[in-house]
Amino acid sequence: TSATNCARTYNDGLSNQIVGSSLPTTWPYTFEIDVEDVWNSFFLYNLILDHNARGRALELSHTASSQSERLRPALHERNARMAGPGQDAWNHVCDLCCWFYAQDDVEYTVRSTVTDGIETGCPCCAVHDCLEPLPTVKHRYCDLHRHLNRQCVITDCKHDSDDGFRTCSIPDHRALESYHYLQGKAMFQLKRRLERLHVSQTHDSLSAGSNAAPRARMTNEIDGVLLPDLVVAEAGTDGDLEGLGADEDEDVEIDANGICDGKPETGNKSVRARFGRRRTHNEELRVASCGVILGRATFYGSEAPNGVREFWMKLFPTKRSLPQVLWHDNNCRVVAMLRNDPDSHLSTYFDSCALPVDVFHFKCKHKESDIECGRNCNPYLWPELRTEDGKWRFNSSAAEQANAWVERYDFFLDEMIRRRNQGIIKILKRRGNAPHSIPREELLDDSVLKPGTSERLEMG
Repeated sequence: TSATNCARTYNDGLSNQIVGSSLPTTWPYTFEIDVEDVWNSFFLYNLILDHNARGRALELSHTASSQSERLRPALHERNARMAGPGQDAWNHVCDLCCWFYAQDDVEYTVRSTVTDGIETGCPCCAVHDCLEPLPTVKHRYCDLHRHLNRQCVITDCKHDSDDGFRTCSIPDHRALESYHYLQGKAMFQLKRRLERLHVSQTHDSLSAGSNAAPRARMTNEIDGVLLPDLVVAEAGTDGDLEGLGADEDEDVEIDANGICDGKPETGNKSVRARFGRRRTHNEELRVASCGVILGRATFYGSEAPNGVREFWMKLFPTKRSLPQVLWHDNNCRVVAMLRNDPDSHLSTYFDSCALPVDVFHFKCKHKESDIECGRNCNPYLWPELRTEDGKWRFNSSAAEQANAWVERYDFFLDEMIRRRNQGIIKILKRRGNAPHSIPREELLDDSVLKPGTSERLEMG
């Protein structure tokens, strides 16, 4: 999955060095490839495959400023389509994720799917819940919000930062910036942990004449005077091993007490700053209980119930397309939101679905005292979810198992999902689980409802 390794392997073993050595020294081209060539080739190849599969020709601009700009519109269109019913296996069913049964001469179907999220953390605009793409992964803000680059990084400060700094001239704000650069040092972090545990070091391995004294003094007396450029350790010190402190690309949030992403011990709110780029909250997957991934979406700010509902409604744009079972570890909050929504369309969209909490989380993560959760989301409420011998009919942990695989991929997730699904479907076919696809037109057309395909599951 490394473009760097792909380029290196090609250059070491496949690039035509014999021909290259025979060319004149003024020859303007090289037979070696770099990381950018690998990514451009990957994106272009899969865009061609995608358009060919849909009977379309790929059209790209001839006047774009770069190859990345040339590919951007087509990639954006494909990403947007994949967030809905765009995956090839979106309409997949098989004997492991779907139960077919007859009752009173009517054929019924129960499709089981699971939702879960994984925090892959792709770079995104630092403005909360902004969906605009970044110009490059190194940018902190999108084009719409790039004017905020000059703003002080203190979370509730609206002043512009001073030249050479990321904070304004307010002493408390400048002090936090100085602290940020010191805090990234591994030695400093370990010392801080010892201080919190009130543990004394048995001896000081550094002599009194070392450079440790002024560094400790700057740490303990944060006066806002220290310049970020002066925090670099002198040559030959531990700084050569540890680097320049916290990664400037990393999203780090600290307060005056040095607490990262946590509540101060005092319980009081203090000045907080956010350094580095914000990252997306998580990738949300909808997975059939057999393991085939039906779709995914990027959650920018949080995995809130309303965001989960929007994801489901976009992935299943008609009630006809809804699976009968929508497992989710936070369905109790989703159900509460649906019941309190004044919009009748939104509050009733999932009336034909069972919304259980997956078995593992219901047993281990949800309190028995939570009456509403037990009343609405206990998977035992639906007899269709159990077999005659008392076992669970469907795998309700399929999404978490898929997440373990997703964690290895990032930029080309949609394409890797498509290829993974192809592999799983081949295995299902080999095992005799009868994988097939429901015609999309049947799922996307609500005008005619066949008996048994979307009947409401009743609680037992």
